[in-house]
Amino acid sequence: MFEKVLFSGYTNKSGKGVYSAELNSDNGELSTPKVLVELNSPTYIDVTNDMKLIALAKKDDRGGIVVYDISGDEPKLLDEDYSEQTSPSYVKFDASRNLIFSAYFHLSKVKIDHLTDDGKIEHYSEVKFEGHGPRVEQDQSKPHFSALTSDGKLIICDYGADRIYIYDLSDPKNPKLMNNYIAPAGYAPRHLVFNPTKPYVYVACELSSKVLVMEYNAETAGLTLVDEVDAAKDEQKNTTAAIRITKDGKFLYASTRGADTIALFSVNEKGDRLKKINTTSSDGKGPRDFELDPSEKYLVAANQDSDNVTIFKRNMKKGILTSLENNISIPECVCVHFI
Repeated sequence: MFEKVLFSGYTNKSGKGVYSAELNSDNGELSTPKVLVELNSPTYIDVTNDMKLIALAKKDDRGGIVVYDISGDEPKLLDEDYSEQTSPSYVKFDASRNLIFSAYFHLSKVKIDHLTDDGKIEHYSEVKFEGHGPRVEQDQSKPHFSALTSDGKLIICDYGADRIYIYDLSDPKNPKLMNNYIAPAGYAPRHLVFNPTKPYVYVACELSSKVLVMEYNAETAGLTLVDEVDAAKDEQKNTTAAIRITKDGKFLYASTRGADTIALFSVNEKGDRLKKINTTSSDGKGPRDFELDPSEKYLVAANQDSDNVTIFKRNMKKGILTSLENNISIPECVCVHFI
């Protein structure tokens, strides 16, 4: 079976924008990635159910998001919004409400837009943040991630202020703050995932190379820290990036740059504890993003600094990764997205 996967990243070297390829889930072979859409630094992307590509991008000295129809033979530009001083750091699409969440790392805000049926971007609202952390990198609020809780609220990781915010979206034009969790000082929460069946969330903290385990109270949107583990040692040299969990909730993975590893954790039956099984070399430098393919037999990792993508075979019972191929060339790739 062939599974389509998209790659995107920076274009400071020879990168062209968003690439597409197919992964053969029978043997783990990836076809040669080809340029799908030429864009300036589409560092993160998302795709709607009807095959609209939402990508971050830059144009001249402005930044924002663009929307393409990729359902046909040739991509078709539907809309673009380059109204900001810089592009966002992350984008997520909410299919239940046709909302786009864009986290602006350098502008200390998250924008909420509505995607119309014909692919137009309609601005709804934005939330702005203040604060800072104890490290030099945390000189201001820097939201790095904006997505959904397990029950459909907006959750935001603020790397700069060591905060995790949760908003009620009953009226997306007027989001209401429900919770403001203060993470340990200097940890810099970056990305997170929810357990698929249990009330727990796992947070990758960039500057501490820790993974936090927190219990989530859906009624109050409250977060309670119950455990923390190392994604990598020597936090002064390492920065943890992406985090993923398997569909059955039994295994968790986290990538760390500097150490250039992907850590594997087992999740206990309750969901509130992680046990580190091992770490595997990413077979490259600067592993930024990675994703499990739909069959979960493979893990595909993007190494930004060495311009290569690595394909790992995954042991379905033990979660352990084995490198199959590491010479797939994509310049400055930072995002992997199966569609």
